[in-house]
Amino acid sequence: MMLSWHAVYTQPGKEILAAQQLRNQGFEVYLPQYQKLRRHAGRTDIVATALFPRYLFVGVAMERQRWRSVNGTRGVVGLVMFGEHPIPVPHPVIEEIRSREDETGYIRLNGPTFERGQALRIVEGPMSDTQAIFEEQVDGNRAILLVSLLGRMVRTRMPLRQVEAA
Repeated sequence: MMLSWHAVYTQPGKEILAAQQLRNQGFEVYLPQYQKLRRHAGRTDIVATALFPRYLFVGVAMERQRWRSVNGTRGVVGLVMFGEHPIPVPHPVIEEIRSREDETGYIRLNGPTFERGQALRIVEGPMSDTQAIFEEQVDGNRAILLVSLLGRMVRTRMPLRQVEAA
């Protein structure tokens, strides 16, 4: 049975509901996600976030499954179509996205990579042009840095886009 992959447009924030409902109907579903740092009410959490907000991929055996039932699924707005036909997503595209998953199943977002102890320079924000030392990367797009402040080393978190190698 050859699966044909298709993009599904979902209701806002309903990617997981749509994926569960589609699986319940016997469809193969791929919802690529990455881990994101979320701050709310003074707390910081790492949450799974859809790589493509409001989209997921569904594998349909066109000769066996009724693809039109996807459009009536809870959480789904509809398949991405051209006229009256769903547009297939090439298998290599799905394979390329899956190849970027880490061992936990989340997509690794590419960003600058630094070594522990590497000297950096802050290039943006209130600490611009300050020297720092890289400690570790957190949640894919933030770093913990050591910065000399008032004669002592202070740990701080900063988006990776705000630093560069010294």
